[in-house]
Amino acid sequence: QTKMNSEASDDATEYHPLVIVGGGIGGLVLALCLDQQYNQNSENSSSKPLLPIHVYESTSAYTANAGGAIGLYPNGLRVLQNLNDTAPKLLSQVRDAGCDYIYRRWMRHDGLEVAVAREDELLPDLVDEAGDEETAATATATTTTAADSSTTADADRRPRRGSFGLFSELTNRLSLSSTTTSSSPRIETELQSLGIRRWKYQQVLYEACIEAGIKIHFGKRLQNAITTNDSKTVLHFKDGSKVMTSLLIGADGINSKVRNYVVNPTSDEEKQKSLEEFMPEYTGVTCLMGCANVPFMRGICFPSSATSKCHACYYPTKVPKDGVKEEEEDNADKDKYEMVFQIYFPSPIERPDTWRTLTPDEAKVECQELAKKLREDGWDEQFLAPLESQSLKGVLRVGLRSREALDVWHVGGGEDGSVGVGRAVLLGDAAHPPVPYIGQGAQMAMEDAGTLSLLLGHFCPMDGDGDATIIDLSKFQDAMEVYEKLRVPRTKTVLGSSVQLGKTQQKRADSILYNAWREFSIKAQVWAYGTLPVMRPGAAFNYQAKVEEALKELETTL
Repeated sequence: QTKMNSEASDDATEYHPLVIVGGGIGGLVLALCLDQQYNQNSENSSSKPLLPIHVYESTSAYTANAGGAIGLYPNGLRVLQNLNDTAPKLLSQVRDAGCDYIYRRWMRHDGLEVAVAREDELLPDLVDEAGDEETAATATATTTTAADSSTTADADRRPRRGSFGLFSELTNRLSLSSTTTSSSPRIETELQSLGIRRWKYQQVLYEACIEAGIKIHFGKRLQNAITTNDSKTVLHFKDGSKVMTSLLIGADGINSKVRNYVVNPTSDEEKQKSLEEFMPEYTGVTCLMGCANVPFMRGICFPSSATSKCHACYYPTKVPKDGVKEEEEDNADKDKYEMVFQIYFPSPIERPDTWRTLTPDEAKVECQELAKKLREDGWDEQFLAPLESQSLKGVLRVGLRSREALDVWHVGGGEDGSVGVGRAVLLGDAAHPPVPYIGQGAQMAMEDAGTLSLLLGHFCPMDGDGDATIIDLSKFQDAMEVYEKLRVPRTKTVLGSSVQLGKTQQKRADSILYNAWREFSIKAQVWAYGTLPVMRPGAAFNYQAKVEEALKELETTL
């Protein structure tokens, strides 16, 4: 049996009841969710002390205009919507910093539009007081622009939920009495999908954390975590500092050090060395991403090459607030536009030393070389314009890596021999590294954060008098059982769909017949369902409802 590597508690070591390692999107959203749950909850007595929330981030600061952008979908935005006590303006601030998609376009690399769907098809219908979904298949998009193609016009005219939705609605109407009337569905338009630069989103979250009194510590790169002899955990940072906590939460990404602790809490030296040397597997695909001030058709767009294993994603993160008519776009102020590109291509040679933010000169050369290759492959000029723009910025080159998702996301406090181990739990990429083909990586981290905060608030309440702050962790194991029951299957299903979607994108260039079938399949699914059904399970999910359902089910079994 391996002897546990532990250290004695040191009164001189800074102590916090709860510590979050990782100040990315998942960590900051979790901090806000925990503040709402513990410090803003109306059930909490004003006489109880507030829970101090500390986030330790490895970077020295959040940098403006840093590269990368992400899409935010209804299931992730719902987490922000529910932060109405801690940060009531957060959702509107995020929406103001980003840009609604409005349309979802599938295109061939030569510019041919395969299919177009309204993005509001991903919005769930609101539920009426009787608990029934208010649906009507004849509802049209709540937000539209002038049609810029025949397929866009078709999307605007298409009934909600597609032709199958129309058939279902007509059938329902025929089965109802003649006195029953049907109204258009109410949908949560503030949860409409949007694109946003990652640094802008992070800045909005950071400012909300500061306003809420959450402490963000920069320049704190975790080296390791060691259990104390009284079931706490001491975090050792590379700058030589250390912090002790009763509950460690790891939101530190695909190369998570907290994950190493969760899978090896006894700090077995041989296992620890192998974990520290582990490098997530390179998938053979590299992505070049960046943005430019280039007018582009509205919506998120997915061009895929029928001749080479190269596909891309384009979406706006800024457009004129007052709108620009199509005939004026050639003379429009291009600074009012911002278009993000993410281009994926095979790169069998692994070059991790080059996966970083490129300098302006490097970005110009790299993008021009890629544009030349794409032009030779027959890519339409609209897809090359951002690459050749003089307004290029925030260009990143990254190799896509994969790492096996965990089935157990926590350690400590259980009846499995981990009673004496300091408690820790994971969320986001630390637990389930994503493949970014379905846009749900960040959403899964946000869902994790919302779910974890609700369960900790339910099972692990505050228990402090005076100036003392204690979290009652006696039921931590119960919280973790529900957390993993809800989140492990959910993330595997959604991210598994992402992997399969990525494979189909790569396969389209292998066979003319497969590509033709895939294009026909996309057209048929959008006609029948309004959008690709594979997108709905991710976007329509309500994490809060699932937590309430799980807790109610638990109560009935006790």
